Amino acid sequence: MTKYHDLRDYLDYLESKGDLVEIDKEVSAKYDIVALTRQSSDIEGPALMFTNVKGYDYPVLSGLFGAERRVAEAFNVKKEDFHKFYVENERKVVKPELVDSPPCQEIVLTGDDIDLTKLPILTHYEKDGGPYVTAGLQMATHPDTGVRNVSIHRMLLLGKNKLSVYAPPGRHLGRIIQRNEDFDRGTEIVTAIGNAPALSIASQARVPLGYDEIDVAGGLLGEPVPMAHCVSIDEQVPAFTEIIIEGRTIPHERVLDGPFGEYPGTYSRASDAPVLEVTAITMRKNAFYTNALTGMPMTENHWMMKPAVRALAFEEAYRICPEVVDINVTDGGTTRHHIIVSIRKRHEYEARNLIAGLLAGPIGAKHVVVVDEDIDVHDPLMVEWAINNRFQASKDLVVIPSLHSPTLDPSAPAHRTSDKMGLDATAPYGKLDDLKPVYTPGIENIRLEDYIK
Repeated sequence: MTKYHDLRDYLDYLESKGDLVEIDKEVSAKYDIVALTRQSSDIEGPALMFTNVKGYDYPVLSGLFGAERRVAEAFNVKKEDFHKFYVENERKVVKPELVDSPPCQEIVLTGDDIDLTKLPILTHYEKDGGPYVTAGLQMATHPDTGVRNVSIHRMLLLGKNKLSVYAPPGRHLGRIIQRNEDFDRGTEIVTAIGNAPALSIASQARVPLGYDEIDVAGGLLGEPVPMAHCVSIDEQVPAFTEIIIEGRTIPHERVLDGPFGEYPGTYSRASDAPVLEVTAITMRKNAFYTNALTGMPMTENHWMMKPAVRALAFEEAYRICPEVVDINVTDGGTTRHHIIVSIRKRHEYEARNLIAGLLAGPIGAKHVVVVDEDIDVHDPLMVEWAINNRFQASKDLVVIPSLHSPTLDPSAPAHRTSDKMGLDATAPYGKLDDLKPVYTPGIENIRLEDYIK
């Protein structure tokens, strides 16, 4: 089994099967690359490498995970088997190993040589606050525990050596920044751009604060992630990353960040964000920049998020109902807000407990539909059929107003707040056979094509 510690190796594999396309025609970093990536993502088309970006010397990789298959293939797994693979390996801890002379430090820029404006940082949408880094993995260590956190947060370009770090309070990186500010300290942060695919997927793991996502990546790979010491701060970097931005937040300094076209498909509001002062940029020879698209589903942001959110939803559901059959976080619900779960029902009101637990849990679910074991949660027609035939609003609808929700909801009555709803679309206990779809005996053993000349 191939282990992709180097993104370049994975791109070679994708190119060999026609799933990476090189675009030589000149494009602009403002809108063009995003527009073309959007079009490829809408058909789960190939990843795109733009080699002629107007005004810049660096190629841009975009849409790497714009198709579900490429998330799974990064681990040599079929997409239909990836949920099982992910659940089995997400919590396996494999510690990283330190290496000397890493490729990510072949070129080192410090002092006056630091110039973020030379990187082809893209502008995505018409109302965005400016060009944003969207595919950088932010790595920072909690000052109390000494444990690293890895996550992805947008970063607004502010100048040659400054970026915002949109890590809201409540997010793990936001808590680390706030904790350091309790002592009037800045937070040392590594931003790694162009990473081995396992690192990007592991960054989305819904593990508790104090759980190192580099260890998660090692567990998914089944072997240690190669890491190296930074050149200007006391952190570590993935050895084969294309571009590394090292820096330190300025204590208590904030800048207005936003709007930005976010994963619900709408703009997030402009909010205060910490400011990062860059202390070094390192990179590989012949480095390329990587962008990650978000916005209207489905984009690579959604495909990257989905395995971890689905795994957490399954875990939360299983605690409440041990006979969960399957679970889906839907595309239309932006792989976060809408959950459909099928159960083997053992009590008349079991579905209500499940609805309440999932709505109040850490996922940020807004709608939950519970169906019986005979309904395919991945088939929208069958789910709607179950609602039509097994649901009555007067007794099967659960509405909980104004719960805290750690997600972006443009319809919310207040910030990080949402009304929530559950539908019990299961048959009354003991009555499932009375409400099953009509069935013609032997239909699975007879084929129309055998009777047509």
